[in-house]
Amino acid sequence: MKAEKAMLSTALFVLRLAITVLVIIGIYRVGEYSYLYSYSVVSDAAIEAAPGRDISVTLSKGVKPKEIASFLERKGLVKDAKVFQIQIKLNGYEEDLKSGTYILNTSMTPREMMRVMAGEEEEKE
Repeated sequence: MKAEKAMLSTALFVLRLAITVLVIIGIYRVGEYSYLYSYSVVSDAAIEAAPGRDISVTLSKGVKPKEIASFLERKGLVKDAKVFQIQIKLNGYEEDLKSGTYILNTSMTPREMMRVMAGEEEEKE
């Protein structure tokens, strides 16, 4: 009887320890993912180093930031459309992006692309 209680007690301890370790690993993974995602939102890194590749982009009138972000991701100008969409909001360019044809470069940062599409900066030749 005492041996059974000891084994049961040991088994419960091991189970609690395993659950605790799994919870700690889960919290660590969520924290790591959150940090990396947040860092990608605030970092202003280009896809490629200079000189990069020029890519022609045409924005039609009334296009939404979500559509622009997806389009630029498909063209290879941004790494993640969702991150770029958040960057547009954080930088205050939601209403400023204008329709037109732009020459963007893969060595441009997301902020530089937003400035060009908002008409604040001339396109790089």
